[in-house]
Amino acid sequence: MHTLSELLKNFFTHKDFLPPAEDIAGTMFTPLHLIFAAVVLAAVIGLGLLLSKKSEKTIRITFGILWAAIVILEVVKIIWETVSGATVSFEWGGILPLYPCSIFMYAMPFAIFGKGKVRYMGCGYVCSLGLLGGGINFIYPATILGNYSCISFAGFHTFLYHGVMVFCALVMLRSGYHSYKNALTVGDLLLPAIPALGVSVVANLVNFSKIGSDYMFFKLSSFFFAPIGKATPDWFSVILVYLLYLFIHALPYLPCYITRHIQGRRAALSD
Repeated sequence: MHTLSELLKNFFTHKDFLPPAEDIAGTMFTPLHLIFAAVVLAAVIGLGLLLSKKSEKTIRITFGILWAAIVILEVVKIIWETVSGATVSFEWGGILPLYPCSIFMYAMPFAIFGKGKVRYMGCGYVCSLGLLGGGINFIYPATILGNYSCISFAGFHTFLYHGVMVFCALVMLRSGYHSYKNALTVGDLLLPAIPALGVSVVANLVNFSKIGSDYMFFKLSSFFFAPIGKATPDWFSVILVYLLYLFIHALPYLPCYITRHIQGRRAALSD
């Protein structure tokens, strides 16, 4: 599968019926993947900069349309993965939308329709863990491009989904819809983590059931986390990952928060 016609012919073909990844153009780190990712990222940045100049009403409407689209596509993807493989089965251990990037679907309504601290919380996830996760998946979409080409339904879905994540974060930050300067208290540093903490409850209920999954990586048994997970007990892994999530969400806000407090102390001392 190295020609465009072959890729398009197999656009909706499940991985169970595809040849090995090394025989498919557009899989992980192939030239087609890198070019495709660069083009999509350039489009995301360009369109994001254009939208950031529009009114807040236009931005909110655009966010709402994009959010609805990715939720619908997520449902379609789950159904497609369930019914189009060699056997019709629901993969409880990997198909549920309980990953760090899945939180975007649950946080965006707060960012779109919320006000005050509620909106801050939703935007906070999008502009911290959401932005990080979306950016990483342009470079390392291992869960998808390990089996599929970027020119496939699964590849299209992952680039669209994570492209929307980066797009929304860029628009929020460039337009002033959200700002890293708004963290005034310790509570403000923690608020962006609330959506992730909420989803983590469900993720860990599933992880420590008989399903044996590693949603949100709390067991540290996936990818390059596996050596850490093998060397530590589950309770320690869970605590470590919780601390990491809290840190990731607070990190973008810390420079302005620390600077503001240093300036405040200096001003108090000079009075």
